[in-house]
Amino acid sequence: MKVIFEEYSGIIITAVAIIALIAISALLLGTNGPVHEAFTSLIDDLLSKAVVSQ
Repeated sequence: MKVIFEEYSGIIITAVAIIALIAISALLLGTNGPVHEAFTSLIDDLLSKAVVSQ
């Protein structure tokens, strides 16, 4: 076990960090995430203030 961690510790740490970044991004950008909510409210406000001329 010690040999495995000595040989592959960098790869293991990198893989865990990438998986953590993907998980955090998925939570933030998910359907009910804070970034999604802020973006949709921004678009809704923009569209409500836009004047459509015909």
